[in-house]
Amino acid sequence: MNADLCAFAGNWPFRRLRRGSLEDVLADHAARGITGGLMSSLDAISYNDPWEADGPLLAALAGTGWRLAMAADPTLPRCGARLERGVRAGAAAVRLYPSVHGYGLDSPCVSDLLRAAEDLRLPVLITVQLEDPRLEYLLRQRPVDTALLPELAARHPRAALVASCCPRALLPEAGPENLWADTAGLGQALFPLEDLPFPAERLLFGSCAPLQCLDSALLDIPPERREQILALGPERFWRRIHD
Repeated sequence: MNADLCAFAGNWPFRRLRRGSLEDVLADHAARGITGGLMSSLDAISYNDPWEADGPLLAALAGTGWRLAMAADPTLPRCGARLERGVRAGAAAVRLYPSVHGYGLDSPCVSDLLRAAEDLRLPVLITVQLEDPRLEYLLRQRPVDTALLPELAARHPRAALVASCCPRALLPEAGPENLWADTAGLGQALFPLEDLPFPAERLLFGSCAPLQCLDSALLDIPPERREQILALGPERFWRRIHD
């Protein structure tokens, strides 16, 4: 199954999205042969309790090939309990937004969340750059020190970490085998894959749609690598988590 590990649905308060509803996102992906993956709620990013948006999205995904990557802000109280609630309800991953929520990857709250994620066998998607920096007059993003990601992965070997929406200039060295990356944000920097500081077998397809263009994200994948990144990579990713 072709999968998108970085898709979103909902409203973005800073600009109008033409195809942002869940129905549109699912239809656009299905028309391009992508029938599953991880979906996150754009609304949940700015909610004091992200589950107020994630819960309805999880219910709406029932019966599809898509699974919920719930939002979490580790600076909020009882973050571990919030993760447990999401997993009990059926969430398959957790997505962090350090650039938006304003904490560093070296913060103790991040380590606390990763320990909880290890116990829950919950993959952690670390969103590096959600919005184009040229639009920062609308959304102030804190720089994310992605050089810390290999160290985090080494300290939490039972966690599966994904550097998500990460520009090539910020893509870390590959580090431990539990550190992955999605292609959202890489764009033409994917060419050639051999020049990336990351092994191709640990790259997962991510579109960041509808914030970014799904067709452009697909065009950025070299045809000879399409099966590896859209199908085989996600399969290995989930197998590693559940083994």
